[in-house]
Amino acid sequence: MPSAEKTYPLIGSQKMVQYMWKYAMHKQATQIPSAVVLDTPPDFEILSRAVNEEIARNDCLRLRFEKTPKGLRQRFLPAYRLEDIPVYRFSSEEEQRRVLDEISAQRLDVFGGETFRVAFFTAPAGRAGVYLNVSHVVMDAMAVFLFFKDLFAVYDALAGNGPMPKPLHAYEAMIEAELSDPGRAAYEAGETAALEEYFRMDRKPTCCSVKPVGGGRIGKPCRFPEFLPFLDRAQFTHTALTPAESAEIAAFVKERQISAEWVIQLGLRLCLSKRNGRVNDTVFWVLCPRRRTVKEKRAGGTMASPMPWREILPEEISFEDALRRMAATQGFLFRHQDVPFTSLRASERKMLGYMPWQTSMSMMFSYLPLAEDSFGGRGYEFLGFNMGYYVMPLYTVTLYDVRSGCYKFNYIHRLSVYSEADIRSFHADAVRAVLAGVQNPGKTLGRIMDEI
Repeated sequence: MPSAEKTYPLIGSQKMVQYMWKYAMHKQATQIPSAVVLDTPPDFEILSRAVNEEIARNDCLRLRFEKTPKGLRQRFLPAYRLEDIPVYRFSSEEEQRRVLDEISAQRLDVFGGETFRVAFFTAPAGRAGVYLNVSHVVMDAMAVFLFFKDLFAVYDALAGNGPMPKPLHAYEAMIEAELSDPGRAAYEAGETAALEEYFRMDRKPTCCSVKPVGGGRIGKPCRFPEFLPFLDRAQFTHTALTPAESAEIAAFVKERQISAEWVIQLGLRLCLSKRNGRVNDTVFWVLCPRRRTVKEKRAGGTMASPMPWREILPEEISFEDALRRMAATQGFLFRHQDVPFTSLRASERKMLGYMPWQTSMSMMFSYLPLAEDSFGGRGYEFLGFNMGYYVMPLYTVTLYDVRSGCYKFNYIHRLSVYSEADIRSFHADAVRAVLAGVQNPGKTLGRIMDEI
């Protein structure tokens, strides 16, 4: 049982969130609002008990933070309960989206002890769901999905449908292990050097914008107004591929036993290249999970770290060859994923002469590999919501929706940089690039760009 008196400094993955706080006037930008909607409604009374059992099992939900003269400190409460979980009853999907977006745009009072919020809701067509909004300093995306998965396993046990699931691993133990590792600093220095060598490649990286501004803008790093803290108003633009398009991509991925992430990312990169004078050099920041062992995968908390995924893809190579290159790059990045984000940003500034608010990044990108049987065989839909603000110009989140059989795209974009029309135009061209490559993987990247 943790002691409320024992405190810890932030670990590297949490310092990433602290860094983001500096460049977001509205701290909603560092929250993760999401929901799981079930086709079969649960019993909310049993589910309330399951939530409190989950708080006891999942120690990151008992994290509390305070500001001290020596910096931010965190501690784990021995116990905590939610006494009254609100229930919303929605008559339409439009109402559901509007209300949950509004709730998601409300700031969590992290330093006042509010690190997360939970709500239940009924949805149209006899469905029901659980909503979670949690600070990114407490959970990353993988921890959020673990919360939902473990919650419904606990619910089944409380409802008499099986044994209680195995205990989760303690996030506190992972924090202690990282902070007490005597070789950590030397290890991170070596990993940082390897990443710096990779990132330099053969030339200074190029910043490709979704919407290039003027002839002199192309190739320059993102800068003002993209990262000005007071211009952080953002929108969540949702769209999805058709069932036929999704089936075509899914069949391509399954036949070749590859990741859909590479296919979708390549389409986005080709679209960026086409819009930026066919520059073949693109940089995405991607989240590496940093969870290798079974224990780490069964622990809450924030462990993920963003990595700069840079690709230089000559127009002469084929779509299929480009996918092989991307697979190799991802493998390299995952082997070096323990470098803290703050160290990577410092390296970028040192190598390229950037200011703190500048970067070569075109976007942040994540692909969520959701499994079909994640919640005891229940049909489900996983939803994300609009925080109203964001720290970066663009974050693209894609996933395969098991309920509809479609690939979904969620674009979180600063309205001072990209309008909804800009994003939808970009998306349409990127999808054309993906489908062109899937339908003819031997086609060169140059020919695909000619066609979009």
